[in-house]
Amino acid sequence: MNKTFKKFRDRYFDENLEMHVQSFNLLGFAGMLACAAVAITSYLQEAYFNAVICLVCLCAAFFLLRVTGKGIAGLKFSYRLSSWIVVVAVFMGAFPAMYFSSGGNNGGMLCFFIFAILFTTILLSKHERTAALIIMFVLYAGCCIVAHYYPETLSPVEAEHFYLIEALVGVLICGSLLMFVVLLQMRIYRNRQEQIKELNRELEARNETLTRHDRMKSDFLATVAHEINNPLAVIAGSGANTKVLLYESPVDNNKITANLDRIENKVMLIDNIITDLMDTVAIETGRLSLSRELINLTELLNRICETGVKQLNMNGNQVTFDIQQDFPKIWADPARIEQVMTNLLSNAVQHTKNGEIIIKIARTGKGQTVSVMDNGEGMDAELAKDALTQYNLSTKRDYWRHGIGLFVCRQIILSHGGEIWIDSEKGRGTSVSFTLMEEENGQQ
Repeated sequence: MNKTFKKFRDRYFDENLEMHVQSFNLLGFAGMLACAAVAITSYLQEAYFNAVICLVCLCAAFFLLRVTGKGIAGLKFSYRLSSWIVVVAVFMGAFPAMYFSSGGNNGGMLCFFIFAILFTTILLSKHERTAALIIMFVLYAGCCIVAHYYPETLSPVEAEHFYLIEALVGVLICGSLLMFVVLLQMRIYRNRQEQIKELNRELEARNETLTRHDRMKSDFLATVAHEINNPLAVIAGSGANTKVLLYESPVDNNKITANLDRIENKVMLIDNIITDLMDTVAIETGRLSLSRELINLTELLNRICETGVKQLNMNGNQVTFDIQQDFPKIWADPARIEQVMTNLLSNAVQHTKNGEIIIKIARTGKGQTVSVMDNGEGMDAELAKDALTQYNLSTKRDYWRHGIGLFVCRQIILSHGGEIWIDSEKGRGTSVSFTLMEEENGQQ
């Protein structure tokens, strides 16, 4: 029973339906009940003409409710068409006919005229409503005038008390319907107000989010500019110093070489930052590309470590390699994996001074896990939680590099079907590990 009632309510009186749709459905069901009541009353008064009209209207109301909106058996009317059918056939046709057959001004049809005008105002819109109301006002006024000056056009009733019964029935039915319309309008108004409040809350939340993102974007750009400006300053200073050294006699090649190494290191750093920025855009637009091939991960790591660590390690760290050999080849993009390793090594050497950096690879289950561990500055719990997923939060000066590198690393590893995670503690160091699965390689 509850399911049937819920289905009925959702179809005809759902809160999300428009006012004119709910009003049409209310008019249909209330009209069916009113037609049944008036048909019974008319039959008891032996006013068979009115009884027949009411039964026809009842059937028409049932038919329109079934085919309007959702339709039935391939037949579907729009609410506009059905509203016009009701206005023309019932309000302009049946009501005037029943007016003359139920005693005219002495009966209860004047209440139905008022009822018809109200529902026409609700069912129709704009110019259609204006035209229909003008026609109805003229029609109903004409009915009253004709009934007054030509009483012979009215059908007589058997007894005087029948006028009272019809008047009471008209007042009861029309009053009830008008009450339901008012209640319906109040409910719809409350629902609309709640929806407006909810939309306002959503807009406020979105505005706050946009404001926060705009502030974060500004901080982010300032931080990136700061990150690029520092190596540029070193490059400019080393270049100027090298120029001075070239004019000295004798020329100190060791100092010149040191300057050139410093310049090369900072150029690589800037290149990494720009690469990360470009990859971030590619990730956010879904255009991160991979060029996979079968590679030996241990050989790739050996090559990266031999060149990368020497170029990046400027802080006097001891680098330890724990790289096992003879692992199966995996299906991966060597350039992207090198990019990940360069980011991890750069972070490790930048935040570790006179410490130890360990680079390790081992087989774990059906995958190969690479770890870059250091005993440097470490990260606090908040940063360790967000560093891989929310680069735009990494805009404070004490945050991990410029915050893009780890975010890009995560996207690259995920695009390979792998996993990446961070274990870190402030003041005790950081370990960043990623796993690439072997079981997927033969299937690619």
